[in-house]
Amino acid sequence: MSQAVIDFCEGLKTTLLALEDRIGKAQASLASGAVQVSGEAKKHLDEAAAQLDKFKVHAGLMAQAIRADLPEQTAEMKEKLQEFGLEAQVAMRHAVVFLAETASKGAEGAAAMLKEGASKAKTLAEDLRHDTAVTVATPDKQQPGVATPN
Repeated sequence: MSQAVIDFCEGLKTTLLALEDRIGKAQASLASGAVQVSGEAKKHLDEAAAQLDKFKVHAGLMAQAIRADLPEQTAEMKEKLQEFGLEAQVAMRHAVVFLAETASKGAEGAAAMLKEGASKAKTLAEDLRHDTAVTVATPDKQQPGVATPN
């Protein structure tokens, strides 16, 4: 074998050993980064779930309180409406219906936004997990200290 072939093989060996070392370091770095990202995503998902559960409990308590007060308020409203003329009664009833519908839509909107936020957090966590699992290390154009074959 000529000296050029021996030198080429030695350079190739050095390059391959350096690549193997860098791949090992990249895998270790990727694994630790994946654990950290996964932990953060889990933390955010747990917080969102806890906030959603709190909201559900609070909304349930509010609904119970409204249901408990509703018969009393209805009776009071009927008494007050009897004092007014027929047109005023109709206008007042329309106003009460409008307020009830608006409050209902507001509560539904808030619940939908919380659900959407939780869904987006879950999707983000799944995307991060997928990206972490599929990440491929791309080699630099030229590594310092590594001989390039000619």
